[in-house]
Amino acid sequence: MAGCILIVDDDAGTGRLLALLVRHLGHDAAYVDSGGKALDYLSSHQPDLVILDVMMPGIDGMEVLSRLRGNPSTAQLPAVMFSALADPQFSDAARMRGANDYWVKASIDFRSLGERLEPYLPASTEDRPN
Repeated sequence: MAGCILIVDDDAGTGRLLALLVRHLGHDAAYVDSGGKALDYLSSHQPDLVILDVMMPGIDGMEVLSRLRGNPSTAQLPAVMFSALADPQFSDAARMRGANDYWVKASIDFRSLGERLEPYLPASTEDRPN
């Protein structure tokens, strides 16, 4: 049930820890530290899920999400916003732009991370597009 997950977070500690946890769950993980690098990565790779930090310098997560949804090749790519911002205004804005989910960093229970990832990943590797 391995899926490829792109993690985008300008905080290297958070991004690398999340990538490590995702790999521990048996998934492939790629980590980049900016919205621009995420867009570059997505121009040549097709992950099964993107986990996007909201607040990043330069191209923030909301802008990356808008560009994903505006590009036919990534319009259906599951995207989860991952933020320190717990204000419902931000989660509502993210969902209006097409986010599949909005996770508040402080409320993530890493023991249940696999269950939270499962709905966004293919059921098996045979289901992955070429």
